[in-house]
Amino acid sequence: MSSFLWNLVLAFLWAAVQDDMSLGNLAIGFVLGLLLLSFVTPEPGASPYARKLVDILKLLGLFLREVLSTNWRLAREIATPGIKSQPAIYAFETEARTDLEVTLLLLIINFTPGSLGLELSEDGKVLYVHNMFTTTREEFIRNMRENVERPLLRVLR
Repeated sequence: MSSFLWNLVLAFLWAAVQDDMSLGNLAIGFVLGLLLLSFVTPEPGASPYARKLVDILKLLGLFLREVLSTNWRLAREIATPGIKSQPAIYAFETEARTDLEVTLLLLIINFTPGSLGLELSEDGKVLYVHNMFTTTREEFIRNMRENVERPLLRVLR
């Protein structure tokens, strides 16, 4: 049985022992199961399953931070007089190769306020992205690599 299924079984066992099948109690059981499974591994160190879950949580945290910060910047841009945004279209050479990786990367870009994935090159290696608040191409590329692409690829690969 996979580690994820074991974790679900442990979460439901925890909730059954507690006699409370609420979402919060299942979440507590899931976290406790994750901790238990990270110690019960054939190799020393954290299990690949635990590392993958941590990578997913990091990706969600980075995405939430990006959404909140860009929402704040957009609200401030709208509420204050004058135009401070510097919109531009950038060519971003992506390390994503599969259709799933490219699709999820574009979804994350499109869900982030102030940015929009416009097009994918014929060879699938370059994304054209409209962004409202980046000052330089280098800053945009660095931000995309560190906060979007690498965490996503760590989860998918």
